[in-house]
Amino acid sequence: MKIKGKAWIFGDDIDTDAIIPGKYLRTTDLQVFADHLLEGIDPEFAGKVRKGDIIVAGRNFGCGSSREQAVLAIKHAGIGCVVAATFARIFFRNAVNIGLPILETGTTISCEQGETIEIDIENGTVRTDDRVYSGTKMPDFLREILMDGGLVAHRKKESVKERFGMRSAAYSTSSILANKDHLNLIVDLAAPKRSDKVLDIATGNGFLAFEFADRVSEVIGCDITRDMIDIAETIRGDMKLANVTFEEMDAESLGFEDGSFDTVSCRFAFHHFTNPGKAISEMVRVCKGGGTIVLVDGLSSEDAAKSSYHNKIERIRDPSHVRLYPQSELEGMFRDAGLEIIHRRNWDGNFYFDEWIGIAGPGDEIVEQVRRTMIDSIGDDKTGLNVRFDDDGRLLFTYDTIILVAEKSAGSGS
Repeated sequence: MKIKGKAWIFGDDIDTDAIIPGKYLRTTDLQVFADHLLEGIDPEFAGKVRKGDIIVAGRNFGCGSSREQAVLAIKHAGIGCVVAATFARIFFRNAVNIGLPILETGTTISCEQGETIEIDIENGTVRTDDRVYSGTKMPDFLREILMDGGLVAHRKKESVKERFGMRSAAYSTSSILANKDHLNLIVDLAAPKRSDKVLDIATGNGFLAFEFADRVSEVIGCDITRDMIDIAETIRGDMKLANVTFEEMDAESLGFEDGSFDTVSCRFAFHHFTNPGKAISEMVRVCKGGGTIVLVDGLSSEDAAKSSYHNKIERIRDPSHVRLYPQSELEGMFRDAGLEIIHRRNWDGNFYFDEWIGIAGPGDEIVEQVRRTMIDSIGDDKTGLNVRFDDDGRLLFTYDTIILVAEKSAGSGS
């Protein structure tokens, strides 16, 4: 994980009451915490700091009380990283658990306020204009928790690996995932050139990667689950495709250089990401300026109550599920990432309950619970999925899926 941003300089013994004064602790509103970040030292700081900026401090940063709100305030304000000569131990632990990038250097970093510096969390280094500092490298298990976005997100990702590992073969036979018309439509809308290099993140069994392979020079598919990659590799071998490779990799922490790909895609996986903003940020980062970002996923209702009910059912079926989003929210994430949407195409996909529940394989008790809940939703369409029975008495529903194709500004990188 490399983080580059503008430095804000602070001294020694910055305590948690200075980071977020105690009078604001009666709320759980993270925006309130962010709006008063470091008010105890600089009352104007929250209004001046920008997303991705870096706090550079001296010794004993985060001393005082054990309040985790201090970490939450820093993270919610969009601080990219906190670098300090030393951290108070409880603050350090809270930062790792909540997923705030930090680096302990053992010495005070010499740099100017506003100077752009670069942090390499994995290697434990800080690069300023004229020097590279070697900090303390975290133990692998702590760094993994931190890079996953904190302890809760880390456990969620471990659940994803476990569940998708067990169900990888079931996903390879899914009629929806393997739908050639849908795959062709996605690639048609992306309109790649023959010379293009494509990255398909959370590739699963590689359905979209293989579809791109017929039309471009090179495709790399990556996925967090080794078993998924192994199946994709087997299929690639059977198809004798020389221009496709697969790598085990987290979509929220891509191991590629900036501007490495002409097209970056993600199909039917976004609802499993614990940090969707980070995933989009990584997709944008590794895409060339003027390149294409493609996101395909199921949608949830614009009606908040229906969306909540729908996602509740999804989590019962599959605990690794995070959230399916309304279309307006997905498009908002794209706009926030500086992307210009050039195509939006909705595509309805009918799912029969038995196939849908079978892919997840949750066990008989959960199957019956989900079936009853889906049937109970029919009367007033509580899920927004048009749950119904066909003429043969089979339970089915309709997912509205979205294909979003966006362009990264030509002036936004390589």
